[in-house]
Amino acid sequence: MRIRSTHFLFTIALFLGSISASAIRAYFDYRVFHIPGQGPYVEFVTSFDGTTFAQAEADSGYYHSKAELTLIVTQGENVLDFRKITVDGPYVKFNEKNDFMSLERFSLPNGVYTIEIEIRDVYANLPEPERASQKIMIDNLSEGAFFSDIEFISAYTPTTEENAFSKSGYDMLPYISSYFPSNLDAIIFYTELYQLNNILGDQQPYAFYYSVQDKFGKEISEATRIKRQTSALVSPQLHIIDITKVPSGDYYVVVEARDKTNKAICSKRRAISRNLIVAIDPANQVISEEVLSSSFAARFTDRDSLYDLLQAHLPIAKSQERNTIDNTLPTSELKELQSFLYSFWYKRNSKEPEKDFLVYEQQVKDVQSAFGTRIKKGWQTDRGRVYLQYGPPSTRIQRPHDPDYFPFEIWHYYETKDQQHDRRFLFVNTTLGPDYELLHSDVPQEAKNNDWPNLVKTRTNSTPSDVSRNSNQQFRDPYSGDELQDLWYNPH
Repeated sequence: MRIRSTHFLFTIALFLGSISASAIRAYFDYRVFHIPGQGPYVEFVTSFDGTTFAQAEADSGYYHSKAELTLIVTQGENVLDFRKITVDGPYVKFNEKNDFMSLERFSLPNGVYTIEIEIRDVYANLPEPERASQKIMIDNLSEGAFFSDIEFISAYTPTTEENAFSKSGYDMLPYISSYFPSNLDAIIFYTELYQLNNILGDQQPYAFYYSVQDKFGKEISEATRIKRQTSALVSPQLHIIDITKVPSGDYYVVVEARDKTNKAICSKRRAISRNLIVAIDPANQVISEEVLSSSFAARFTDRDSLYDLLQAHLPIAKSQERNTIDNTLPTSELKELQSFLYSFWYKRNSKEPEKDFLVYEQQVKDVQSAFGTRIKKGWQTDRGRVYLQYGPPSTRIQRPHDPDYFPFEIWHYYETKDQQHDRRFLFVNTTLGPDYELLHSDVPQEAKNNDWPNLVKTRTNSTPSDVSRNSNQQFRDPYSGDELQDLWYNPH
């Protein structure tokens, strides 16, 4: 008898883009299953972001998108399987959300393969499809008991008519991610347990165990369950894990079959990331009257003005603090707001919280004076937000009246507040009003648009709406002689 914990396969998300103005986006995942007596098969799931596909009007007056999907499975120089299908999106009102999905199954023996993917937007009339490729590996056991891969599910219903998403009596819509944000309070998963009857005999009792565990193998007790079952050749497992009390972090979903002595027979796991943002209850953050009355926060006695000031802290607030400012503080009393303000800065400088607050308060006034408009406060603008979040730039290049460009600014940082070095921000004004929008930055978490050299110069040959599109066009030669690029790469 072979007992082992088989390796796990990560979800693969491929963001398919192009240098065209109509770049499309899709996500790809695969899971390995098994048919006893026949061998392994692979499910390839492609999820299409409908917002990036063109829409065509149908006779009904509704609109839909259509993708042409090509999947080619190769091993070395050999093509083992080939599929070319058309995938229709749902019929919706114009510009309504219309994501859609495809699922294809391929029978493949154990081995390493390459899946080549081509996607074409049927209604966009683009000359070339989007292309990507990914290595896959299959190593199912030929004997002993083992699990299939763990598949995450976004929704399921009993099957009434067999279709591509039908399995074990249910229609299951895959969840193409291993990331579970705050708005999801459960993980729905599906897996199959094979050949346990070869180990225990037919219809023998065993325990099916599933849990969420951290990287050290510690279980989250609220997300752990044991189900009593009987052995079979194939045991489908569709379960829901409550993750309302699973804090933010990286974990594994673990499934395991155990015999009547509680000894593990086989197991499987899949990595997940959890992001649980819980608002801070201001009532639990109230500072004592003695401390609060003598603090800098006590000088703010108008509730509405204080809340406006707290909103101006959003550019530097952490996720939990932002959630509290946006969702809890709008209905809080004055004392709770004062306590939150004091706690906010006490956590950053316990010795002199007022000192840091006064510096930031002045910066808020500065960005209001420099960047505020009739419809946006200074901290709400892109330039104001960047100034508050990263600090004042080391150099600021301003070109408000160049006839060859939309008005633009390049901000260069020798070092940002969070200690990133040699970073840049490009702001552009396509409306010719007072506000500039962030078009491109080399800071990892900020906006990216690699076609920025063309978009800033489109004053003479395009429209402002083009600025919002993203592309994967590579950067041009930094020594091209073009003024904009020279200023970007050599801002000193």
